[in-house]
Amino acid sequence: MKDAEYVVHVAGVTRAKDRRDFFEGNVTTTRNLLEVASRTSGIKKFCFVSSLTAVGPSSNGAPLDEQAPCQPGTSYAVSKLQAETLCQLYSQQVPIVIIRPPAVYGPRDRDVLELFQWVGRGITPILGSKQKTLSLIYATDLARAIVDATISEKTVGETYFAADETIYPQIQLIHLVAELMDKRAVPLPAPPFLVYSVAAVSEFFSLFSSKPPLLTIEKARDLLQPHWVCSPKKIEEHIGFKCIVPAAEGLKMTYEWYKNHGWL
Repeated sequence: MKDAEYVVHVAGVTRAKDRRDFFEGNVTTTRNLLEVASRTSGIKKFCFVSSLTAVGPSSNGAPLDEQAPCQPGTSYAVSKLQAETLCQLYSQQVPIVIIRPPAVYGPRDRDVLELFQWVGRGITPILGSKQKTLSLIYATDLARAIVDATISEKTVGETYFAADETIYPQIQLIHLVAELMDKRAVPLPAPPFLVYSVAAVSEFFSLFSSKPPLLTIEKARDLLQPHWVCSPKKIEEHIGFKCIVPAAEGLKMTYEWYKNHGWL
């Protein structure tokens, strides 16, 4: 960090073999970075990129704001919240800002790639309620939010949700992807017991592999939540940040990148 003015901490562990790996990758590393930053002169801002999961889902579909109580439901989410707490503890020594994005998508993203792959097969699993709603942010919008919040003098000590102001029904996103791919995707509801069963099998077989499971029981619980939504009003009011890439445009650019690079 010598001669650095701004530190943007975007590294993190999103999949792990066990709970300890989440905390080693997300909490211990954050503590190490904060400790060095606190001893480095000239740091104007330390930006920590957290996650909507640190707060948890919305119980009634109303977009969560920064005053909502934190109710993380997975080891990953708890580790991100603990890293936020560390940032607050160091805030007297280092100017801090925390960004909480919801689901991030765009070129190179492998999670949304799975949605395109399912639609390509003509079948799309519906995990949880058909009325599920989501907040999203396109990768370049998130990058702008991080930069704007990091360099602004108004954001010291603040926490912000950064998201598209539009709340998207899950079924609408499936239809958008189907239109882009010129496919007819049949929504296939996946009952909770089936999702949990697949997660349990995935966890079992991961015991014999060095790689973390693609789906865990904790992750399944998150996927089955009816609403993952947040409000970006605070960051817009404080520094004027607003997303400019709507889902239809962002998904189109993502799809074109997947095709051009042989991912689809």
